[in-house]
Amino acid sequence: MDASTLSAGLISGSSGPLYQRLAEGLRDAVRRGEAGAGSKLPSERDLARLLGVSRTTVIGAYRLLREEGLLESARGSGTRVVASGRWIGPAVPAAALPSGKLPGEPAAGVVDLSGSVVAGPDVVPRLASDITDLHALTTDFGYQPLGLPSLRAQIAARYTRLGLPTTAEEVLVTSGAQQAISLLFTLFGRNGGVIVTENPGYVGALDAAHAAGATLLALPTDAEGIKVGPLRETLARCPVSLLYVMTTCQNPTGAVMSTQRRTEIARLAEHAGVPVVDDTTLADLVFEGRWHPLPTAASGVTIGSLSKLFWPGLRIGWLRAPQALMTRLARLKVVADLGSSHVGQQLASRLLPVSEDMATARREQLTARLDLLTELLRTRLPTWSWARPSGGPFLWVRLPYGEAETFAQLALGYGVQVLPGARTSPDRGFADHLRLSFVHEPATLRVAVDRLGKAWAAFQSGHDAGHLRPFVTA
Repeated sequence: MDASTLSAGLISGSSGPLYQRLAEGLRDAVRRGEAGAGSKLPSERDLARLLGVSRTTVIGAYRLLREEGLLESARGSGTRVVASGRWIGPAVPAAALPSGKLPGEPAAGVVDLSGSVVAGPDVVPRLASDITDLHALTTDFGYQPLGLPSLRAQIAARYTRLGLPTTAEEVLVTSGAQQAISLLFTLFGRNGGVIVTENPGYVGALDAAHAAGATLLALPTDAEGIKVGPLRETLARCPVSLLYVMTTCQNPTGAVMSTQRRTEIARLAEHAGVPVVDDTTLADLVFEGRWHPLPTAASGVTIGSLSKLFWPGLRIGWLRAPQALMTRLARLKVVADLGSSHVGQQLASRLLPVSEDMATARREQLTARLDLLTELLRTRLPTWSWARPSGGPFLWVRLPYGEAETFAQLALGYGVQVLPGARTSPDRGFADHLRLSFVHEPATLRVAVDRLGKAWAAFQSGHDAGHLRPFVTA
């Protein structure tokens, strides 16, 4: 395929980083048949020269399309189209993924600071082996779309202990907290329903809103979370369908909302007749004190999960919602998967009784690793800045200059993966921020910061990242 055939209008006019816009243009060229299955694309250097962009931009675009399965590259034979667009379907947005790669699948040898995947504690296999009623589960067949009654009762009792009286009928078990978010956004965001959230915010929630076809309004935050003033103005002038917040251990900032702010937000939402979703997925990781549900949760929705405490592979989350809303959510749950895994729910029912002890252990672990990471950053990268989070597994870092998207691509070449701040913002704000996870073992954190230091030195000196070879472990 001649490079000139692809050059006209190849870079999309949409917003976003240049390499993503180039990738979008290449996808469109494949769909139009300009580059069919098996077609050889121009080399990175040739396409960069023809389009007048850096080679880094082309490298990023080709990498993204390889990870989507649209392209393949082999040493000596270049880059080719794997399949035409009509066979692989339309592109699926992946704003939550640092480089288009699926979560938990970093390149070999790359330290992944973009997520919060932690190893499960010893208690998980021990309690898993204690599941003795599998025979009863298999003989008493039923999908149980709301979840196993015994687990729903345990979750309800947990909320009651936290000061929010709850019955099992107000609990829906989901396949992770992400499914809980998707169910809610599908219900309230259909037909362009307006969902208000925080800016910056949880990238998985942004993706769920886009997938649901919702109209997303992201409001500014401060050290406590979403600001009251902009929220009041938005509720007064817009037909808001849903308000989604993280009041405890906000992602990505780690902020914890004060009781006064929570009460004010609850009153505003109640006055406007807008349901509130409080995502407490990270709330058990608050460093000091104990978290409490949002005051409006009695008539609103709370999301929870065991993944951050125990093991991400345990895809068990839940919704706490009024019964009137539960029927609609249950119908969507049936459409999604008929019901979550019974075996996973049985394991969750054994882990819940030890969740408070596990939370204490995780908080101690994360506090120590946060201390280490900030000490390493102050020493190696003294011009970077941040506010210490009040909880959670992330440090929200601001770069002194430059775009975090560009630096993230460069850092990947040095063997460390980070999440650029623009991925957390619907308006592509926070372009000078990075979200860094500190869940790794101390030795791994030291390696990661060393690599970040080398990448930043290259970034500072104006090094041409297009000449970097892909990261290869020794």
